[in-house]
Amino acid sequence: MILQKIKWSILCIYFYNIYMGVVSALISCTPPNGLGSQDAGSFCIDGNVIKVVTSLKTAGSTKYGKSGNPTGNFFFDTSGKIVTGGTTAADSGYYCTSSGCEEITTGTYINSKATTLVCAYTDGLSCKTADQGKTYYDTSSAKVIVCPNSNRCTLTANNGYYIDYGATSSDKLIKCTDNTCSPVSINTKTEFYLNAGLDKSTNPIIYGDTSQYTTIEGNTSAVFVDSNSDSDKTVATSTYTNIIVCSTKTKCSSVAYNSDLGIYLNADPTSGKAQLIQCDSTGCIEKMLNDVLASGSNSSTIYYVDKLSSKLIECKNSSGVTCTITTTDTSGKYYLDYAKASPSTNCPKTTGATPAIIGFCSLNIISCNSSQICTSNTISKNSQFLDGDGNNLLLCATFDEDFFCTSVEVTNYLSYYYINSGNTGEYPLIYCGEASATPNTNRRCIEKKASLTGYYSPDNGTEITGTSSTYKQNYIGYLISCSSATKCELSTDLANEGYYVNAGVSNSQVPLLYYESEMPSISEVSAEKDTYYLDASSLMSSAYAKLIHCESTKSCTSIEPNDGYYYNAVGDDNDDELSDRIIKCDKTGCNIGDKAQLCVVEDGDVVLKPGNYCYQKEKGSDTNDINFVVSEFTIGVDNIDSANQNITYTTSGSLYQYITVNPGNFPGISKVTTTLFEIRSNAITRVVSDGIYIINSKNERVESMIGSINIGKTYSMYVCSVSTQLCVKTQSCKKGTYYFDEANEKGYQCNESEISLIDEAGFYVDSSYVVNKSLTPSILKCEDNGRCVRYTPTNTYFLNSGADNTTKALIYCSSNSCKTQEATVGYYRAEFGHSGVIVCTSSTMCKISSLRYNYYLNNGEDRVTKPIIACNKSIHCETKKAYVGYYLIQENNNLLINCRMSSTCEVEEGSVGYYYDSANNYRTNEPEMIIKCYSSSYTGNVLCNSEKKNQGFYLSGSENNILIDCIGSKCSPITVENGIFRSAASIKTSVKNVHSQGRDVEEMDEADNEIIDRVGRFDDNSEMLDKESNVMMRLNEQRLIGRAQSSAKNEPTSTLIICSGGVCNELTAEELSLIPICTYNNDMCYLDNSNMVNNSQNKMIISVVAGEFCTDATRSTLYFATETIVEFNEVISGVLSTSKTVTKNCIKASSQYSSNYFTVGNSIYKVSEGLIREVHDVGYYFININKNILVYGTEIKEYNNSNVLLYKCDGVSCRIMDEPTSDTYYTDVTKRIIRYSVEDGKYSFVNKKENVCTFADNTCTPKYDIEENDFCITADGYIVVAGEKIKSRETGKCFMSTSISENVLAYSYNSVLYLLNSNAAKKVVTSGYYFAENNYYNSAEYRSFNSTSTGITLYGCINSICQIYDPQPDVYYFDMITNYLIQKRGKTWVSPIKVGYINVSISPEEVYIYSYTLSENKELLLSKTKQDGWYYTIDGKMYQCYSKGKTCTEIDDTAYVLTNGNEMYYCVVDSEGEPTECFKRSCTAGQIYYVKDNYYKCTTGSHFELVRSRHCDYNEVVVINFPVIYSDTFPISVYNTISSIAKNNHYVPTQKLSRNSLETIQGVFTNCTYNVYDEFATYDQICMQNYVKLNSDKEPDICSVKLLGYTYCTVDEGDDPDKCNPSSAYSFKYGLSSTTKKWYLVVAVVALLWIGF
Repeated sequence: MILQKIKWSILCIYFYNIYMGVVSALISCTPPNGLGSQDAGSFCIDGNVIKVVTSLKTAGSTKYGKSGNPTGNFFFDTSGKIVTGGTTAADSGYYCTSSGCEEITTGTYINSKATTLVCAYTDGLSCKTADQGKTYYDTSSAKVIVCPNSNRCTLTANNGYYIDYGATSSDKLIKCTDNTCSPVSINTKTEFYLNAGLDKSTNPIIYGDTSQYTTIEGNTSAVFVDSNSDSDKTVATSTYTNIIVCSTKTKCSSVAYNSDLGIYLNADPTSGKAQLIQCDSTGCIEKMLNDVLASGSNSSTIYYVDKLSSKLIECKNSSGVTCTITTTDTSGKYYLDYAKASPSTNCPKTTGATPAIIGFCSLNIISCNSSQICTSNTISKNSQFLDGDGNNLLLCATFDEDFFCTSVEVTNYLSYYYINSGNTGEYPLIYCGEASATPNTNRRCIEKKASLTGYYSPDNGTEITGTSSTYKQNYIGYLISCSSATKCELSTDLANEGYYVNAGVSNSQVPLLYYESEMPSISEVSAEKDTYYLDASSLMSSAYAKLIHCESTKSCTSIEPNDGYYYNAVGDDNDDELSDRIIKCDKTGCNIGDKAQLCVVEDGDVVLKPGNYCYQKEKGSDTNDINFVVSEFTIGVDNIDSANQNITYTTSGSLYQYITVNPGNFPGISKVTTTLFEIRSNAITRVVSDGIYIINSKNERVESMIGSINIGKTYSMYVCSVSTQLCVKTQSCKKGTYYFDEANEKGYQCNESEISLIDEAGFYVDSSYVVNKSLTPSILKCEDNGRCVRYTPTNTYFLNSGADNTTKALIYCSSNSCKTQEATVGYYRAEFGHSGVIVCTSSTMCKISSLRYNYYLNNGEDRVTKPIIACNKSIHCETKKAYVGYYLIQENNNLLINCRMSSTCEVEEGSVGYYYDSANNYRTNEPEMIIKCYSSSYTGNVLCNSEKKNQGFYLSGSENNILIDCIGSKCSPITVENGIFRSAASIKTSVKNVHSQGRDVEEMDEADNEIIDRVGRFDDNSEMLDKESNVMMRLNEQRLIGRAQSSAKNEPTSTLIICSGGVCNELTAEELSLIPICTYNNDMCYLDNSNMVNNSQNKMIISVVAGEFCTDATRSTLYFATETIVEFNEVISGVLSTSKTVTKNCIKASSQYSSNYFTVGNSIYKVSEGLIREVHDVGYYFININKNILVYGTEIKEYNNSNVLLYKCDGVSCRIMDEPTSDTYYTDVTKRIIRYSVEDGKYSFVNKKENVCTFADNTCTPKYDIEENDFCITADGYIVVAGEKIKSRETGKCFMSTSISENVLAYSYNSVLYLLNSNAAKKVVTSGYYFAENNYYNSAEYRSFNSTSTGITLYGCINSICQIYDPQPDVYYFDMITNYLIQKRGKTWVSPIKVGYINVSISPEEVYIYSYTLSENKELLLSKTKQDGWYYTIDGKMYQCYSKGKTCTEIDDTAYVLTNGNEMYYCVVDSEGEPTECFKRSCTAGQIYYVKDNYYKCTTGSHFELVRSRHCDYNEVVVINFPVIYSDTFPISVYNTISSIAKNNHYVPTQKLSRNSLETIQGVFTNCTYNVYDEFATYDQICMQNYVKLNSDKEPDICSVKLLGYTYCTVDEGDDPDKCNPSSAYSFKYGLSSTTKKWYLVVAVVALLWIGF
């Protein structure tokens, strides 16, 4: 837009010039005289366009000034020809655009037609020669003319600054922004810009020195101000928002500064300029140092931290200020930061200046680390540092009311100690009394190590301390003490008046400090030898806890005194009562102030009792004797005779008295006490020690002895204890006990009444040190001369040198006691862990092992928590926690320690293969190691070594399905089922192909090994080694030491490990050759069978299907086939192959796919660096098969994506899940609960935030309330169903399964029953019954019904509504899951034991009779009965069923029943509640029975088979039985016949063959006729049993069933006389049918029957 306005302005000027009569230099195209003088090819102007002159001397076409013509600056000579370069001068020039041409007047212009640098640009119309690599300003286009080469120049408007070399003296810049450039005049102050010109790659900076601009190199140690960011160029002191920083001399950039304070070296080369640039959040300024130097700097050098390099800037004020990065070593040094000046007016004046000027005070201290990287830190608490500038002290404190830091010059008046705030550990103090290295000069300050004994005096002089001092600090009365070698502190409270141990005695040679509170002042004071002082540092409220004991004039220490009397070295002898002469010490502390008890008293007599003292036996004596009273006696005005035996005194050494003291007669004794007391010249004390005192007859302590002594006679022995504060005199001691004289470092052994020095080197339990009445926490390490050292070790073992070492070979020291111990075979940490291990080959045979293993199985007391002994350099050993995996006992060894758990380890021999090295857990910042076991070709033995791991997987030597994953920085054992893995081992050293080419080193004799001498070793070493053979896998120790090292020399080649079904094998070279090789490019693979030419097995692989794999030629890279991979053959036999892959079909196995899941059918694969693994891990997987990713529980729409499939994996295989048939809840492997709704056909989240719960014993405790839904989820991702509403953090009944393959029945409080596996809950919607065993609520197995102790629960469901049912008696329930039929009888569950009819409930909606049968295939079938009628069940119950009512009811009245099974039963129903009983009635096979209007034929088993046409023979004569029980339904003819017999013959014969058979009346019938249409049969009656008729001879014939007709009737003896009477006046012939009229005269018939009987 701006350019367009410029063009219009120029055009307006052009027309204005025409109007004013200005004549163009180019000849007009329409001159009055024509163009005859112009040459062809020259140009003329026609208005505002330029045309070419033709050969006809006429104006030709327009060349410049209209649309389609070139735009630019065009110059012409006097003949009208265009100027392209050379020496030709321009006569006229025009700037032409598509809108016309404008004449050029003043300014610089590019010559758009220039072909050389001569006249490449003009100044007005004056041709100028451009220089290659320089830039100029083009007035017409407002752009930069750049001349990159010798041929021509071009225009650019790239943002940035350029020097205008066309300007006078290069005093102008060209600034380009937004594609427009403008000239910039030089400023009156130096300027720096980033160079955008052609030489920016060598000189990236434009430098303006107020007269001209030049380009310069960058400066990597300093920065430039960026003048482009100058907020106001008119002021002398500018603020810049940016600085120019150079990473190299040729690469610089402008950086905005909006951070905290930063100081930079100023790269401005101008002489006299500011040396620094200071930046803060407001911007950057050039910093002059005059203000700092004028106020005084305490030094000729001042310091800053360079923001650019974090190095130290030093500025020196000698002959002008100069600042540079210091070359002095600044490591660990401290400096005042002059960039952080304190505004305080209280800054102390510089000493020595005339007149005195205010010194420099800073808020910050600069500290530099070991790499000389410096940082500035604000100091806010009192601190002192050693000044890195020299020998001065940097003091940070509150001065008057302001806190700041300043440098204090060390003078001869400073000789004190200060806390070293810059201490890094070794030197916690600064001492400013050190003589200077230069003679006759001031002292200097140095860093000082700390003494933990005593106190240091802080500054106590007038220079720093006091209100009138220069620095007005107050240290008097405060002392410095050091709690460790690295930490010292200044006391916060004033010192107590009195004496202190001087920790600085090494500098002053004066051992004590004395603080006087009145003045106040602290001074160093000397001490006399063997004197006591009250330790002022231990002053409690009214007593001193400690004394100072000065052993010499230069050595004093603070002690905790024993109870007793001490001579006070600074007591006042001028005090008549000598109240401060004797110090009394007891448990409450030490005090003076009591009047001293003199041995000579002037008034009366004084009785002294045992335990008292008296001072000075002779009145007026100048001796300071303290006398101990051992027997009661009286003192008076007379001096005490030196022969008095009631008191004891010594002038040197010590005497000992064993006396009984009553309460109050000796300090600290509050009850009658008998113990040992020590008397010295300046103290009487109670003996408090752990050890023994042997006292001779002169009451002196025995320091040594030769041979043995008899205690109890000339010598007395006292066993003393610190814990009891007593010494006990002993007349004898137990044999085999050992005692220690601590003062003389002697060990003694006891043998009843004799005692002697220990004469055998070794370790002994110290019986003289007892705590808690019986524990002995120490051992004695003794030489054979009796010299011993006491140790109190923990968790270590020693060889027992004591008398009981034949039965107890070891001494074990726990945390509080040492005792001798029987050994068991194994290894023990020896002698503080610095002597290797003790090996015990039997319960009594132990020694320091000559093995030099790295790891042992720990047999010590802590073996459960620390089962490993780990040794460094073979002898420095510690017991350690074990990590699961293997430990290599020793290099070139085949023994491994296998730790299956952290507490369970065992030794095993290594097999060929690799093992995870658990010792990696003990190493930090070291490469991971792997244990490799291989077979030695020389010995044939397996040898194991540790080696650095390679990238890949190792085949474990322990289990077939264990691999060691060393893909990352750490190795770890993994268990695999299936997969392909890149082997980290070479094919030559693979498990199947290990062949060592070296020779084993000769076995070494144990004598050649390093042996650490210890008591308890055996002289016959070989004998001992034989005894050790039982220890580590019964292998001989000497052989183990000499194990050879073997190395494989074959060249390594990559191979593969293939795992299938939990068995992994590393491929041999032959097996590897069968693995297909592929070429790979951008996820497209082709089979490469070129290597198959020489394949002896000649198995050409033509395709690799999805889910399979191939490798590259080196076998180091795996490719996973996502689609079929085929061989690439562009042309086969002159025909273009169709096998060329056009889509991506593989991926390279790398870590970029480690989070992907690839699926092929039902299979899921994981691909990562060096592995392709089929996933079988238990769980549900929602996988987007398009993106090959596992769906995570963030957006539910991801689960409902059409590309997402649900996979279920059970640990063995996976399968794609069908759409659920009922609402189902899943916990997927991402541990979200997801619901599938059958109605919606979609997934949804159950909870916004998962309700995590714990589960145990069928109860759970949820994080949140379980109310809205039935579920929570465990930390392991198992889904849990709540059986009741449960509040947050409370516990309630719940259900959970731990197997994805087995369901439990989970009944929620919402009356919903779920089939629940570990990760899914499917809602039961099928009506029926479900039995659950109440222990884990699994579907009840048959064997558990009667064996479970927790019971069985019966769930019944009607569709999706379920509830718990109590099983009803006499009902079999059908389990929908197991298909069990089961019934509860009392407390026992039973199943049908035979086929037949059973009363069954399939669902809560119905109880009905079912037929339980066995099929031809021996399968038990259950089918619902369809006919109405009676059914007798297999458990003896009779039911009547009505199909319309869908009910079956048990018989409720006594009756005969013919069942639908064609059996006759007599059922007795008891009115008093007894169980109904039914009895089957038998019939005679082959005979016909008439039952309720139908004829039945009795078949085998007493079944009544309805007579059909196949049974009906017209000519056959048959016996028909008429059961008496159905008399009311008899055919009338039969009924009448029977009635006639009863009436006339007085006897109706009945048939009853057995108790269970039916009682019938029989008759003989014939002429069976079957009505097919009505499906019934009829018979003609011949006669009824015993019916009598008259024959043709008028003689009586009687009906005989046996004879199937009539026979002659006779009356035998005993027969009824009416037997042969005619039964009727006529005979009958009736057709009997089911429609015959029925007579119901049962009572009458029965009566007649009874008459007959």
